[in-house]
Amino acid sequence: MTRRRLGLGGRVECGFTLAEVLVATFVLSIGLLAVATGFQYATSGVETGKGETQATFLAEQRLEQLKNLAITSFNATCAPPHPSTTCLGDTASLAGNVVSEAYGSIGGASSYRRTTRIQDNPGAAGAPCNTDCKLVTVSVFYKPVTGRGDLSQERQVTVVVMLAPRT
Repeated sequence: MTRRRLGLGGRVECGFTLAEVLVATFVLSIGLLAVATGFQYATSGVETGKGETQATFLAEQRLEQLKNLAITSFNATCAPPHPSTTCLGDTASLAGNVVSEAYGSIGGASSYRRTTRIQDNPGAAGAPCNTDCKLVTVSVFYKPVTGRGDLSQERQVTVVVMLAPRT
């Protein structure tokens, strides 16, 4: 709001008062703070989406490896007595086991870890698949970057598929 005053010499003085300038500065500061906070949440959301997408791709990658193996040798097993940490290493296997890949062990995805669980004949009598099936559960874990830079949270993506031999 402007006020007209007659100053010295009869001139008209126009402009803002100090109180008006301070109120306008305060309102603009609040608006800019809200925009900055919104950017922080948006960036965090984009990073979370990126992590979820990459984790899903890594789970699908493992499932495709196992599906490819199922086409060639469905009942392949690891060397006895089914070592739980080497069955899905360089020589993949569909033997019932649990395999964990630690952070840094997945090529091109050092900030992710993956667990693959294969369960032989999971169905009960009357289930859709009650003989010679394999239930494969692939879980991929990662630590997203939060708006505060906190890396202590671990998120998980799990994909489950049932494999059956071709007859």
